[in-house]
Amino acid sequence: MENKTTLLLPIGRAALGVLFFVSGLLKISGFAGVAGYMSSMGLPLANILLVGVIALEVGGGLLLITGWQARWAALALALFLIPTSVVFHAFWSADAAQFQNQLTNFLKNLSIFGGMLLLVERGFRKVK
Repeated sequence: MENKTTLLLPIGRAALGVLFFVSGLLKISGFAGVAGYMSSMGLPLANILLVGVIALEVGGGLLLITGWQARWAALALALFLIPTSVVFHAFWSADAAQFQNQLTNFLKNLSIFGGMLLLVERGFRKVK
């Protein structure tokens, strides 16, 4: 069982990493639109913030995929998810038409946050 269990950690880590890596790449190709959306949500210096977000998502995603410095990447991405969820998925203030969508996205981010915390805690330790 230990061989199967130790294989699950890098697969799970890579699966979480791909989400951020692809999201960061898509932000590059849609930079102006994403920066505009960030500005419309009240974020100052959206272009500068977006460059940082892209670096975090692409870099953090790659670190999770490869497993190098995965704990630090998971911690950074977990912390990133907090303001992202509060600012962009505020279901508590959404209108009726957007409530369900925002709640679902908020809960999705909460689940990913939990996955990141598990990676911070587990790292590369073998399961006993």
